[in-house]
Amino acid sequence: MSKFSSTAMVLAAGLGKRLGDITKNTPKPLVSIGNTCCLDISIHALKKAGFKRIIINTHYLAEQIEEYVRRYSDIEIILSYEPVLLETAGGVRNVLSEFEGKPFVVVNADMYWVDSNPSVIQQLIKAMQETDDFCLAVTPLQNAQGHSGKGDFVIENGLLRRPVDTDPTENRYVYIGAQIINPRVIQPLSIEPQSLQGLYFQACAKKTLKGVIFDGTWIDVGSVSGLEIARKYIKD
Repeated sequence: MSKFSSTAMVLAAGLGKRLGDITKNTPKPLVSIGNTCCLDISIHALKKAGFKRIIINTHYLAEQIEEYVRRYSDIEIILSYEPVLLETAGGVRNVLSEFEGKPFVVVNADMYWVDSNPSVIQQLIKAMQETDDFCLAVTPLQNAQGHSGKGDFVIENGLLRRPVDTDPTENRYVYIGAQIINPRVIQPLSIEPQSLQGLYFQACAKKTLKGVIFDGTWIDVGSVSGLEIARKYIKD
């Protein structure tokens, strides 16, 4: 991983509003799914991929996440508290200096997933080229349990593009929340609330948005129904 940063990031600052009362007193990354939670799952995936240093951004009920991560003694965890929620791009820009100017891995803490073998993070690292702005892990729309959208991308020759109305369901993919980012696309940004989504679309147009297909279990737990699917899955 010498050409990639040895530091990874977990995005854990969101409000989790769609979960209603479930996140009234608990941040979404710590909502229980059996004997685990989304934050645990993402941290363990990064550990499996070989990372020993992880940055976690926080905002909503940040003190609970700060307390929770103290259980990890075998990795270095750095917390990036955001008094004002910076969203995905702003949160990444806020800690960009931590990645040594190298492409870096970012994983969300708002999904339930059972990693593939080899790790999807290792697959991203293998696929990412210097000419790519991003490399995203995507799963087929029909594999995206708990997800109500119509698909984020179509993949062609390893590159992602935005779907059009004529693209059939079986050709559509959903971004699962694991990616590699080239720092050159983040550096020009100001540190303010802004999303990565617009940058993905710009990369689509430039043909610099790489995609890796994830074929493991993935459940969108951003809604109550999705959380129930994940809890039933782990119980069964």
